[in-house]
Amino acid sequence: MVETYPLSVKLAILMDDKDDIAPLWRSISIVTVDGTVERVSASLGRSSALPYADLVVGRDMLRGEISLLSSVYPIVVNGDRIVRFDQIAGKFPELLPGGKTLGVGWCDESHVACLSGSMSGNVVNGLYPFPFREGVFDNVIVYEILDYDVIRESHRVVKRGGKLFLVFRDKVFGGVKPSEALKFLVKFNVISLALRDGFWIVESKKIR
Repeated sequence: MVETYPLSVKLAILMDDKDDIAPLWRSISIVTVDGTVERVSASLGRSSALPYADLVVGRDMLRGEISLLSSVYPIVVNGDRIVRFDQIAGKFPELLPGGKTLGVGWCDESHVACLSGSMSGNVVNGLYPFPFREGVFDNVIVYEILDYDVIRESHRVVKRGGKLFLVFRDKVFGGVKPSEALKFLVKFNVISLALRDGFWIVESKKIR
């Protein structure tokens, strides 16, 4: 029997393997509620499974996740708070790898393009797939987004021999353990791992 609710808005709720509300990176399913309840699997990739909705609900989300979701959803709820993009603003370690760089989850003036909730002039609308041709960037910097879909799309748009930098806060500072983040780096060879100002910076390279 399908449950029905008298709602005038559509909700998307991120759920983990215990059926609790979760951050994007730990979600294995997404439940939508708009008069009926539906569930879609997100175990193999989150970005491609995100449905249309008026607001998305998660908990303990990473800053990059909130930024990227803000570019798609009018309202983002993290735990018991409605989050506005300007409320999550903060500093990430500066990375200047040279060449054409795409920022995902955050926007810096050194990026030629970025996918985030920022209102910067070089923001490009789009989430999945990335709205770029194959092999057009020398580097992709992903800020606090742990998602197989995002990593696969980063691999597609970066040149052969190009680099992917994954930046995330250490678990002590509200982020994740390096061991949890590294498992998302499919298709890239890890070159180095460094801790700077509470952030882990993983440098990896596209071989083929």
